[in-house]
Amino acid sequence: MIIRLLAILFVISIFIPVEFHILAGSLRLEAYRLVLAVVLIYGFININQILKQANLVDILLFFFVILATASLIYNHGLKDGIESAGILIIEILGSFYLARLFITTPKSYYEINMWFATILAILLVFSLYEAFAKHRILHEWAKVITGNDSLDYRLYTHYYIRMGIMRTTNLFAHPILYGTIGAIFFPFIVLLVAYKFKLGNAIKAVAIFIGMVTTLSSAPLLSVAFQAMTAVLTRFWHGGKRFWFGFGFLAISGMILINALSNRGFFAILISYLTFNPVTGYYRLLQWQYTMDDIKEHPLFGIGLHDWTRPEWMNNSIDSFWLLMTLQHGIIASFILLFLCLYAVFHMLNRLHKFHPATRWMIRSWILAFMSLILIGFTVDYFGKIQPLFFFILGSIGWASNHQQMNQIIKRMTQRLRAKKRSTQGHS
Repeated sequence: MIIRLLAILFVISIFIPVEFHILAGSLRLEAYRLVLAVVLIYGFININQILKQANLVDILLFFFVILATASLIYNHGLKDGIESAGILIIEILGSFYLARLFITTPKSYYEINMWFATILAILLVFSLYEAFAKHRILHEWAKVITGNDSLDYRLYTHYYIRMGIMRTTNLFAHPILYGTIGAIFFPFIVLLVAYKFKLGNAIKAVAIFIGMVTTLSSAPLLSVAFQAMTAVLTRFWHGGKRFWFGFGFLAISGMILINALSNRGFFAILISYLTFNPVTGYYRLLQWQYTMDDIKEHPLFGIGLHDWTRPEWMNNSIDSFWLLMTLQHGIIASFILLFLCLYAVFHMLNRLHKFHPATRWMIRSWILAFMSLILIGFTVDYFGKIQPLFFFILGSIGWASNHQQMNQIIKRMTQRLRAKKRSTQGHS
């Protein structure tokens, strides 16, 4: 089946080092972008299937893409704007609809997560070598094969050595990317072990966690912390909504109070504590401070890919996915994207208790993974392969939209298995 082949190629492409790319003018074409471009073509051919599955998330995502495209054209002109928008559309809609078209059953959701989890567990061997030998061996091999030196030179300096250990990148372009990808699939393998224990899966869970630790990055470990808190939320959400809404009201009130009384503000305090390195935390605060001037001047369409206003000594990176979306594409586009992501999570959260236990743990794993992505996005930018993975994960829960139909399918499968078991016992 074509879509299954594309899904397999997408998984493989995520683990292809950044050194493997070709340049088409100013565009850098990596394997995952080529796969997602083919997915878009496949999606147009099967547009009826997409329309049948469409819901509010699809509609809002299209609005976001339209506004982001308008932003790029407005800021860079028709030619350059369409070129940049094309890459954006491929990464967002290509990955989202790859998930929508392939992950249509619990089985396919299980498969895709298991593929990622297994590969990440196997890669731990290289992470341990890279961390303690201080040798980015996988990128060195890729450099020899391709002749491309694509890693940031700073990754080879003392800035990326902490406590005598090199922050691992493994096959990815940055430790944060590697750690975040591990954090995405960590809830799945942990909840699988909790649902049905197997030693092999427990080893995978430990391996993925150790891999995240070797990045020495706050992002993946904070993701795990957020996932633990979200797990409590999913456990007690049904039957306790009044409590959680009340708690949310008090939390928001507390945020407003802290913002009013503190000279730094709530988000400034939050970001300063969400990093291992105080200097990194302070630097991220400065990014929020200086980008606000550009956001206020360009609230509707943002500044596109133009440079943002800052002191000369600051580099041009933005370490926040949500801040970057607001800066580049405007407040409305960023709000729509954040809203649709939160809607997708709470839509599933409200229905979680209605699912059969055989699928409930999978949906819970998705809620944990995606909610942590939303939250960590305030302190980490989802650059490179993380951006398409973000939208792939967003689209990967579409199969669970109809809990009644899903429960009936599982019930029939259970009855068949029981009948087959009784038949086997009768013959014996």
